[in-house]
Amino acid sequence: MKDHAVSRQMLFSEFEALLDGLSSIPEYVDEDAYAVYSVIGPYGDIEAAVFFKIYFDEESHADTSWNLPVEKLAAVSGSGPDLGGGPIRLACRSQCSINWHQDDLWDPDMNPGANDLLALRRAVSANRLRFRFADKPEGEPVGIPTLAKDDVPVVGGAKAPNVVADIDADADKRIKLARLLKEQRLRIRTLEMHKERAGQELDREQRIVIHAYKNEIQALKQSIEKFKLTNEKLQERLSSRNEQYIDLQDKVSNQSRVVDELKERLKHASSAEREGLEKQKLEAEIVLLREQLDRRDLDLAYRDEREDQLRAELEELKETMSSGPSSNDLVETLKEMEVVYVAYHAGVGHISMTSNDILRYAENPMAFVAEKARVSEKTYRAWLEHFDDPICHEVDSSGDRCHNRVAKCETPSDFELGISDRCDLHRLDI
Repeated sequence: MKDHAVSRQMLFSEFEALLDGLSSIPEYVDEDAYAVYSVIGPYGDIEAAVFFKIYFDEESHADTSWNLPVEKLAAVSGSGPDLGGGPIRLACRSQCSINWHQDDLWDPDMNPGANDLLALRRAVSANRLRFRFADKPEGEPVGIPTLAKDDVPVVGGAKAPNVVADIDADADKRIKLARLLKEQRLRIRTLEMHKERAGQELDREQRIVIHAYKNEIQALKQSIEKFKLTNEKLQERLSSRNEQYIDLQDKVSNQSRVVDELKERLKHASSAEREGLEKQKLEAEIVLLREQLDRRDLDLAYRDEREDQLRAELEELKETMSSGPSSNDLVETLKEMEVVYVAYHAGVGHISMTSNDILRYAENPMAFVAEKARVSEKTYRAWLEHFDDPICHEVDSSGDRCHNRVAKCETPSDFELGISDRCDLHRLDI
């Protein structure tokens, strides 16, 4: 089964050949197939159903170690819904007579519009496997007990047919009520299992998202610490350079004063002293030029290190600003992680949406759901109104509706506007 419909049918002998590796199913590659083992009676009614899973490997072959006793489960399982021939024997995850096989089973969806049991019944009715079914004999309805002759009460020497009719009617009502209660209990157990699995899947997805964000935050923290450490080292180097620069500047100033003093002494020196003073002046000027050159080199180094520090501060600022992701970044992150959104709507059941679908869904939910139901938005809205209150929508000349009850159409794709929402009287006029 796929998408609440029967996608492939085979006899049990064909299934055994599949288990023996004599055939494969190309549609399934490295995934579980959700299958149903069905026991069909001589009149074409489903008598038992086992909803089981089977794994297919990368070459589309069935798991050779699969050994679920589906025939035994079908024979010993508890009762399920009535699919036309009385309550069936049903084995699924929520109702398994052999506990250790529970994990190999799955629960059918019983929601309106996505009912796997109804899909199973429709597939059997279509009879693509060409079974030869016998006609049902006329008589009492299946599953309703009747009274024997000796059980008929006698009043005044004569049998009381009215009492017999009343007893039969009461028995019929009790049996129908018991079936309804069993079906509702099964539906509740199935929904609880679905809810539990959905909660577990949601918890798992949230743990993945939280883990990813924790890793991202940890990486950002490490980057910030790295930039802080680099920045501190650069600041230490800058401080050292600054001290060197000040010291060198003091030396240049001192040397400049020495040169100026020598110039003054040269002005008043004699010819004998002039040669020595000029030599001292030349040496002082050479020292001054070297110190000025060293200061220029230090200026260049200081500028380069200052640029490195500014770059480090800029990167640290960028990392800090990006540590709080925006909504668009969050959507992109969830998209990369392939997070799936789920919404429930009548007629289509639970809809799984990717991050691309969620935007279209938010713009017009009804149009999106109608597309999933394969009908127009107008038809889906009309079906929804009919599903909530299945009455005749014919309006007379005075503007009043007919309000006669009509048969409820369970799925939007089977709904015909103007026909499904009209009673027999007004449907003939259409």
